Amino acid sequence: MNKIIARAVLIIEIIIALIFGAVLIDTCSIYRDANPSLSSIITVASLISAIIFPLAAHIVIRVKHRSNTPEGELLPFLFLSITFECVSFLPIYYIESGNLLLDPIMINVLIRFAFLTNALVFLFVSLLLIGVTTSNYISYFIISMVSALILSIMAPSSSSIQAAGSNFGSDYDVYFNFAIALITIVTIITLVGFAMKDKMRHSIEKSITYILFVIGNYGVFSKTSMIVTAISTVILIISSIMLMITSKESF
Repeated sequence: MNKIIARAVLIIEIIIALIFGAVLIDTCSIYRDANPSLSSIITVASLISAIIFPLAAHIVIRVKHRSNTPEGELLPFLFLSITFECVSFLPIYYIESGNLLLDPIMINVLIRFAFLTNALVFLFVSLLLIGVTTSNYISYFIISMVSALILSIMAPSSSSIQAAGSNFGSDYDVYFNFAIALITIVTIITLVGFAMKDKMRHSIEKSITYILFVIGNYGVFSKTSMIVTAISTVILIISSIMLMITSKESF
Protein backbone atom coordinates (compact mmCIF):
# COMPACT_ATOMS: atom_id res chain seq x y z
CA MET A 1 0.00 0.00 0.00
CA ASN A 2 1.12 3.50 -0.74
CA LYS A 3 2.68 5.01 2.41
CA ILE A 4 0.69 8.20 2.03
CA ILE A 5 -2.59 6.27 1.89
CA ALA A 6 -1.59 4.13 4.88
CA ARG A 7 -0.75 7.23 6.92
CA ALA A 8 -3.98 8.92 5.86
CA VAL A 9 -6.02 5.89 6.96
CA LEU A 10 -4.26 5.87 10.34
CA ILE A 11 -4.87 9.61 10.81
CA ILE A 12 -8.56 9.18 9.92
CA GLU A 13 -8.83 6.30 12.39
CA ILE A 14 -7.26 8.40 15.14
CA ILE A 15 -9.66 11.29 14.43
CA ILE A 16 -12.68 8.96 14.51
CA ALA A 17 -11.35 7.35 17.70
CA LEU A 18 -11.03 10.78 19.33
CA ILE A 19 -14.58 11.73 18.33
CA PHE A 20 -16.16 8.55 19.66
CA GLY A 21 -13.83 8.65 22.65
CA ALA A 22 -15.24 12.08 23.55
CA VAL A 23 -18.77 10.71 23.17
CA LEU A 24 -17.99 7.78 25.46
CA ILE A 25 -16.31 10.04 28.04
CA ASP A 26 -19.39 12.24 28.08
CA THR A 27 -21.54 9.15 28.53
CA CYS A 28 -19.37 8.04 31.45
CA SER A 29 -19.86 11.45 33.08
CA ILE A 30 -23.62 11.02 32.70
CA TYR A 31 -23.48 7.54 34.24
CA ARG A 32 -21.41 8.88 37.13
CA ASP A 33 -24.32 11.08 38.18
CA ALA A 34 -26.91 8.36 37.64
CA ASN A 35 -27.42 4.68 38.33
CA PRO A 36 -26.65 2.93 35.04
CA SER A 37 -27.49 -0.69 34.53
CA LEU A 38 -24.75 -3.30 34.32
CA SER A 39 -25.64 -3.79 30.66
CA SER A 40 -25.00 -0.09 29.94
CA ILE A 41 -21.65 -0.20 31.71
CA ILE A 42 -20.57 -3.28 29.75
CA THR A 43 -21.68 -1.66 26.48
CA VAL A 44 -19.56 1.44 27.12
CA ALA A 45 -16.59 -0.65 28.29
CA SER A 46 -16.80 -2.84 25.19
CA LEU A 47 -16.80 0.17 22.86
CA ILE A 48 -13.86 1.74 24.67
CA SER A 49 -11.98 -1.53 24.16
CA ALA A 50 -13.04 -1.59 20.49
CA ILE A 51 -11.44 1.84 20.08
CA ILE A 52 -8.26 1.45 22.13
CA PHE A 53 -6.98 -2.04 21.33
CA PRO A 54 -7.44 -2.18 17.52
CA LEU A 55 -5.95 1.33 17.30
CA ALA A 56 -3.01 0.25 19.47
CA ALA A 57 -2.48 -2.79 17.23
CA HIS A 58 -2.59 -0.57 14.15
CA ILE A 59 0.00 1.83 15.57
CA VAL A 60 2.32 -0.96 16.76
CA ILE A 61 2.23 -2.73 13.39
CA ARG A 62 2.64 0.55 11.55
CA VAL A 63 5.58 1.80 13.64
CA LYS A 64 7.33 -1.39 14.73
CA HIS A 65 6.80 -3.74 11.82
CA ARG A 66 6.28 -3.62 8.09
CA SER A 67 3.74 -5.89 6.42
CA ASN A 68 4.77 -7.28 3.05
CA THR A 69 1.93 -9.78 2.67
CA PRO A 70 -1.10 -9.13 0.40
CA GLU A 71 -3.58 -9.20 3.29
CA GLY A 72 -1.30 -6.82 5.19
CA GLU A 73 -2.24 -4.05 2.78
CA LEU A 74 -5.84 -4.27 4.01
CA LEU A 75 -4.97 -4.16 7.72
CA PRO A 76 -5.24 -0.34 7.94
CA PHE A 77 -8.74 -0.51 6.46
CA LEU A 78 -9.61 -3.37 8.82
CA PHE A 79 -8.64 -1.38 11.89
CA LEU A 80 -10.40 1.71 10.55
CA SER A 81 -13.61 -0.24 9.92
CA ILE A 82 -13.62 -1.59 13.49
CA THR A 83 -13.27 1.91 14.94
CA PHE A 84 -15.94 3.26 12.59
CA GLU A 85 -18.42 0.66 13.85
CA CYS A 86 -18.64 2.67 17.07
CA VAL A 87 -21.10 4.89 15.17
CA SER A 88 -23.68 2.35 16.36
CA PHE A 89 -23.41 3.93 19.82
CA LEU A 90 -24.81 7.30 18.67
CA PRO A 91 -28.49 6.29 19.14
CA ILE A 92 -27.71 5.12 22.69
CA TYR A 93 -25.82 8.36 23.33
CA TYR A 94 -28.85 10.35 22.21
CA ILE A 95 -31.15 8.38 24.50
CA GLU A 96 -28.78 8.86 27.45
CA SER A 97 -27.80 12.51 26.89
CA GLY A 98 -30.43 14.00 24.60
CA ASN A 99 -27.68 15.18 22.22
CA LEU A 100 -28.41 14.36 18.58
CA LEU A 101 -25.09 14.60 16.76
CA LEU A 102 -26.38 13.60 13.32
CA ASP A 103 -29.67 13.22 11.50
CA PRO A 104 -31.27 9.83 12.37
CA ILE A 105 -31.40 8.76 8.72
CA MET A 106 -27.70 9.57 8.30
CA ILE A 107 -26.93 7.56 11.42
CA ASN A 108 -28.81 4.60 9.98
CA VAL A 109 -26.86 4.84 6.73
CA LEU A 110 -23.51 5.13 8.53
CA ILE A 111 -24.28 2.16 10.78
CA ARG A 112 -25.20 -0.02 7.81
CA PHE A 113 -22.12 1.04 5.89
CA ALA A 114 -19.82 0.53 8.88
CA PHE A 115 -20.97 -3.02 9.60
CA LEU A 116 -21.17 -4.12 5.99
CA THR A 117 -17.76 -2.65 5.19
CA ASN A 118 -16.18 -4.33 8.19
CA ALA A 119 -17.59 -7.72 7.20
CA LEU A 120 -16.30 -7.29 3.65
CA VAL A 121 -12.82 -6.26 4.78
CA PHE A 122 -12.56 -9.35 6.97
CA LEU A 123 -13.71 -11.47 4.01
CA PHE A 124 -11.12 -9.96 1.67
CA VAL A 125 -8.39 -10.54 4.25
CA SER A 126 -9.38 -14.21 4.62
CA LEU A 127 -9.48 -14.72 0.85
CA LEU A 128 -6.02 -13.20 0.45
CA LEU A 129 -4.72 -15.40 3.25
CA ILE A 130 -5.94 -18.57 1.61
CA GLY A 131 -4.32 -17.58 -1.68
CA VAL A 132 -7.21 -16.17 -3.72
CA THR A 133 -5.23 -13.29 -5.19
CA THR A 134 -5.47 -11.36 -8.42
CA SER A 135 -3.65 -8.34 -9.72
CA ASN A 136 -6.91 -6.39 -9.51
CA TYR A 137 -7.96 -7.30 -5.98
CA ILE A 138 -7.66 -3.66 -4.88
CA SER A 139 -10.12 -2.72 -7.62
CA TYR A 140 -12.53 -5.43 -6.44
CA PHE A 141 -12.10 -4.18 -2.89
CA ILE A 142 -12.94 -0.60 -3.87
CA ILE A 143 -15.95 -1.75 -5.90
CA SER A 144 -17.20 -3.72 -2.89
CA MET A 145 -16.87 -0.69 -0.60
CA VAL A 146 -18.70 1.56 -3.08
CA SER A 147 -21.44 -1.06 -3.48
CA ALA A 148 -21.81 -1.27 0.30
CA LEU A 149 -22.22 2.50 0.47
CA ILE A 150 -24.82 2.53 -2.31
CA LEU A 151 -26.82 -0.27 -0.66
CA SER A 152 -26.65 1.52 2.68
CA ILE A 153 -28.02 4.70 1.14
CA MET A 154 -30.69 3.11 -1.06
CA ALA A 155 -32.30 0.90 1.61
CA PRO A 156 -35.21 2.71 3.33
CA SER A 157 -34.35 4.18 6.72
CA SER A 158 -36.33 5.09 9.80
CA SER A 159 -36.39 8.69 10.98
CA SER A 160 -36.63 7.49 14.58
CA ILE A 161 -33.36 7.62 16.50
CA GLN A 162 -34.63 4.98 18.92
CA ALA A 163 -35.21 2.59 16.03
CA ALA A 164 -31.51 2.70 15.21
CA GLY A 165 -30.56 1.59 18.70
CA SER A 166 -30.54 -2.08 17.75
CA ASN A 167 -27.87 -1.34 15.09
CA PHE A 168 -30.24 -0.59 12.24
CA GLY A 169 -33.35 1.48 11.75
CA SER A 170 -35.90 -0.18 9.47
CA ASP A 171 -37.51 -3.52 8.72
CA TYR A 172 -35.42 -3.83 5.56
CA ASP A 173 -32.25 -4.03 7.65
CA VAL A 174 -32.95 -7.61 8.63
CA TYR A 175 -31.45 -8.40 5.21
CA PHE A 176 -28.32 -6.43 6.13
CA ASN A 177 -28.07 -8.41 9.37
CA PHE A 178 -28.45 -11.67 7.46
CA ALA A 179 -25.86 -10.66 4.84
CA ILE A 180 -23.35 -9.60 7.51
CA ALA A 181 -23.84 -12.83 9.46
CA LEU A 182 -23.43 -14.87 6.27
CA ILE A 183 -20.26 -13.01 5.28
CA THR A 184 -18.89 -13.53 8.79
CA ILE A 185 -19.54 -17.28 8.65
CA VAL A 186 -17.88 -17.54 5.22
CA THR A 187 -14.89 -15.61 6.58
CA ILE A 188 -14.46 -17.95 9.54
CA ILE A 189 -14.75 -21.03 7.31
CA THR A 190 -12.14 -19.55 4.95
CA LEU A 191 -9.76 -18.86 7.85
CA VAL A 192 -10.17 -22.43 9.11
CA GLY A 193 -9.42 -23.62 5.58
CA PHE A 194 -6.27 -21.50 5.56
CA ALA A 195 -5.03 -23.17 8.76
CA MET A 196 -5.77 -26.63 7.36
CA LYS A 197 -4.15 -25.82 4.01
CA ASP A 198 -0.92 -24.42 5.44
CA LYS A 199 -0.10 -26.20 8.67
CA MET A 200 2.94 -24.09 9.48
CA ARG A 201 2.96 -22.70 13.02
CA HIS A 202 2.86 -19.05 11.97
CA SER A 203 -0.06 -19.75 9.59
CA ILE A 204 -2.06 -21.41 12.36
CA GLU A 205 -1.29 -18.49 14.69
CA LYS A 206 -2.39 -16.04 12.03
CA SER A 207 -5.60 -17.98 11.38
CA ILE A 208 -6.46 -18.20 15.09
CA THR A 209 -5.76 -14.48 15.55
CA TYR A 210 -8.08 -13.46 12.74
CA ILE A 211 -10.81 -15.91 13.78
CA LEU A 212 -10.78 -14.45 17.29
CA PHE A 213 -10.76 -10.97 15.78
CA VAL A 214 -13.84 -11.77 13.67
CA ILE A 215 -15.74 -13.39 16.55
CA GLY A 216 -14.82 -10.70 19.07
CA ASN A 217 -15.69 -7.84 16.75
CA TYR A 218 -19.00 -9.39 15.68
CA GLY A 219 -20.01 -10.15 19.26
CA VAL A 220 -19.14 -6.69 20.60
CA PHE A 221 -21.32 -4.88 18.08
CA SER A 222 -24.12 -7.45 17.67
CA LYS A 223 -25.75 -6.39 20.96
CA THR A 224 -27.10 -9.90 21.40
CA SER A 225 -26.86 -9.98 25.19
CA MET A 226 -24.82 -8.62 28.07
CA ILE A 227 -22.91 -11.89 28.48
CA VAL A 228 -22.10 -12.14 24.77
CA THR A 229 -20.88 -8.55 24.74
CA ALA A 230 -18.65 -9.11 27.78
CA ILE A 231 -17.13 -12.32 26.42
CA SER A 232 -16.67 -10.81 22.97
CA THR A 233 -14.89 -7.81 24.47
CA VAL A 234 -12.37 -10.11 26.15
CA ILE A 235 -11.89 -12.00 22.86
CA LEU A 236 -11.38 -8.74 20.95
CA ILE A 237 -8.75 -7.58 23.45
CA ILE A 238 -6.92 -10.93 23.32
CA SER A 239 -6.93 -11.01 19.52
CA SER A 240 -5.63 -7.43 19.34
CA ILE A 241 -2.76 -8.31 21.67
CA MET A 242 -2.05 -11.49 19.68
CA LEU A 243 -1.92 -9.42 16.52
CA MET A 244 0.63 -7.07 18.07
CA ILE A 245 2.75 -9.95 19.40
CA THR A 246 2.74 -12.11 16.26
CA SER A 247 2.86 -9.31 13.69
CA LYS A 248 6.65 -9.36 13.35
CA GLU A 249 6.72 -13.02 12.44
CA SER A 250 3.38 -13.60 10.81
CA PHE A 251 2.48 -10.37 9.06
